[in-house]
Parts: sequence; structure tokens; C-alpha cells
Amino acid sequence: MILFLEEVLKATGGRLLQGNIDLLFQGVSTDSRTVREGDLFIALRGPRFDGHDFAMEALAKDATGVLIEEKRTDGFRFDRFRSRAVITVKETLRALGDLGRQRRRKYDIPVVALTGSNGKTTTKEMISACLEIAFPILKTKGNLNNLIGLPLTLLGLTGREKVAVVEMGMNTPGEIGRLTEIAEPDVGLITNIQMVHLEGLGSVERVKEEKGELFRRMKENGTIVVNQNDPRVVDLANTFPGKKITFAIDGSADVMARAIRLRGQEGTSFTLGVGGQEMEVVLPLVGRQFVPNALAAIAVATHFGIEPIRAKEALEQVQPLSMRMEICPLPGGITVINDAYNANPRSMEMALETLGEIKGGGRAIAVLGDMLELGAFSESAHRDLGQRVGELGIDFLLAMGEHAATVAEAALRHGLTRERATVAKSHSEVRSILTGWIRRGDWVLIKGSRGMAMEKIAEGLCLRDPNREGRS
Repeated sequence: MILFLEEVLKATGGRLLQGNIDLLFQGVSTDSRTVREGDLFIALRGPRFDGHDFAMEALAKDATGVLIEEKRTDGFRFDRFRSRAVITVKETLRALGDLGRQRRRKYDIPVVALTGSNGKTTTKEMISACLEIAFPILKTKGNLNNLIGLPLTLLGLTGREKVAVVEMGMNTPGEIGRLTEIAEPDVGLITNIQMVHLEGLGSVERVKEEKGELFRRMKENGTIVVNQNDPRVVDLANTFPGKKITFAIDGSADVMARAIRLRGQEGTSFTLGVGGQEMEVVLPLVGRQFVPNALAAIAVATHFGIEPIRAKEALEQVQPLSMRMEICPLPGGITVINDAYNANPRSMEMALETLGEIKGGGRAIAVLGDMLELGAFSESAHRDLGQRVGELGIDFLLAMGEHAATVAEAALRHGLTRERATVAKSHSEVRSILTGWIRRGDWVLIKGSRGMAMEKIAEGLCLRDPNREGRS
């Protein structure tokens, strides 16, 4: 990546304190630990750190320049590095976003942007898999989907790419609006709208309004991909003036799915209907929740002129992402479903539904950690979770966290017997209890919010199989 100093000043409205206007940067860094020679170091402020404290360190590592805030210039001895650039702006985070937008405009290619409560990263990977069979693309790495990750992704544009696929996450009000402003997407997708981030937003309606900023701030001549099975998404789509491509399960839409079937460890199959054609799709992913992700990807692919059969073939090669319904077979015919990446009420329910359906003649064991960031809804959400455990035919429950007792008590009231519902205080205790429970034919679901680190349990179990060691 080459970025000229003059471009930085123009994009950010920054002021050059020192340095030659002809300077150029080989990259952009927001982390002094990984800054490289030739980089522009952007000093971001966070709740636990302030990049300004490391600006001199970045220059000592041969960064070509630093971008800092006007109010933080006192106390620096930049004259030690007279040949380097020092740029000041009002707010470094906003300046980073402005740089990302400038890069996006420089390489004026179609941008696909997606957000939603569940399935963002999986859908992004599916869309990318479909598109990259026809075009060189840029996509969000991992889940770098926030006000730092999205601009850094766009700054990775080189001019070779034909399409960019970017993911947008949200923790606080205003984020989706700003991310849309930066990315200026041509195609927009909201996967679904559910009970997430309620601690900061207060209600699902507020989540809807915030997610809806993607559709509201897009270009009027853009295209949106609409989940017809989510009434909140449909409501947001109703006022969009541009083109709409719809998808649905068991309903009328441009891209449709019916006859969904779980096929054990082989994955999930469904009949795809698109453009007057029908074809069988077999995803190597376990769970009905992946079908709308696949439909959304096919919808985007058709928008870019890719034949449905080619999109189907690409999707049939997509592998599970780490800790997202990831299947881990153990010796003795035991299967662990590692879904520890994150959790909210709807994703918990979908995972439990999958567990209850896929267990066959075996037993279903749910190992559940708390769902976080639900604010005033925490108690009722965990009570509802326990109720669903009882209703869905789960054989054993092992709960951990502040709300574990609430989950277990609700499960007991809805059919689970006391000897089959247990509360544990730590990951090690969970592993110990689980090791005593499991037997041939069992299916074990491990799931909880990111802060619960439930993957420690999954890893402890899966590493009992020497063939699993060293796998990503």
C-alpha cells in the first residue's frame, strides 16, 4: 500500500507540524507493537490505552510519520525525528475513518456491506466464496468490523480488486451510520435483527433503528438484500428507494429454500429455488441457521452475474469458522459442537434446536455459559433459555455463570429432572463433570457469550483426541 502525505492531509483535514509534503507511507498502523518501517502510526485512544503514549516509540521503530490529536501535542520531542511527518487532527479515530473512505473512493469498485445480529461473519465468508470464483476481491479479515477494523480493511485496497465485501459490527449508537458513511456501499444486507447489545441500546427496536442506518444511508441507486423471514428487516427495507433482492425460507422470494434437512456431521441440505431453477445444496455446516446465510450469499452472487450453480458449488466448499457450530468428533462416537464464539437469545435457541434435532439415537448435552450485554433483560432471557432447554428435548444441562442457576431452575420447571441439570462454577469443574457424563453417541453443545470463554471447555475435550491437536 502506498499512501501519500498529501492524500492524508486532504482526507483528514489535518495540519502538518513537520515533515516534507512529498513523503509517502508504506502502510498504516494503530499498534506500536507491530508498526513497521515506512508506516503512518495513528494514535488512537481507547478505554485501556492511549496510542499517544506510544507515538515516540513508533517513530523510533522507523515509522515515517505519526497522526495525533491537536490537544495531545504538548510534551513530545518530535524534533528528534525531523525527517518524519507529524500530523495533527481533532480526533484520530474519525481521521482513520476518513482515510478509509478516501481509499474506497480512490478505487471506485462496488462495495458489499453487511450487518445484523447473528451470522455476519459466516455470511461474509459465504458471499466472498461466491464472488471470488469470478473476481479478485477484498474482504474483512476475521471480524475486524468496527470503526478501526473497517477503515483498515478499506486501506488494504490496491487497485487489483473488483469487489469489496465488508462486515459492520455495532456496540454503541451511531456506529452503523458512521461505518456506512465510510464504506459508501453499493449493496447492503442486514442478516437479521435480534436481542443483542441491549445493555447499551435498551430495546430490540433501538437495535433495529441502529442497524437500519445501513439502508438509510446507502446510495439511493444502490441494492439491498432483504431477509423476508425477518419482519424488522422487511420493515426497514420498505422505505428503500433502490433495487431489492429478496430471500426466504419456505416463502416467496427471489432466492428461496425449502426441504431443509440436517445430515449429521455431513452438514445441512436444502432445495434452492432461484431464477426458475431448483437444485439441491449441501452445506458442510451443521444447523438450519446457516441456510439464510447461504441464501443471502446466492442473492449477492446473482446481483454480480454469477450463475446460481456456480454459487452453489462455492458454498458447498465453505468450511465452518472457528467456534461457530464447529464439529469436533471425539473417540468413542462422541461429537462436540463448539459454538463458543458468542451468544444471544436467538443464537442460543437456534443452537439448541440443532442439538435436539441432530442427536438421533444419542443424548443431547447442552453446556451453556451466560449471555452477556442484555442489561435489564438478562434475568428474563436466561429464564426463557432454561425453558427452551426443557422444551426441546435436551437430555442434560450443564450451566455456568452468574445466571446459571436461573437457567437450570427454568429447565427443571419445564421437564428436565434434577439429576440432569447441574450448575458449575468454573471451566475446570465443567470439564470434570462432563467427562463423567459423556458416553458413546452423545452430542455435546458448548456455547456462551465471548466473555465466558467457553472455548476452554471445548478445547479441553477436543484435545483428548490426538488427531485434533494442531488443527485450526
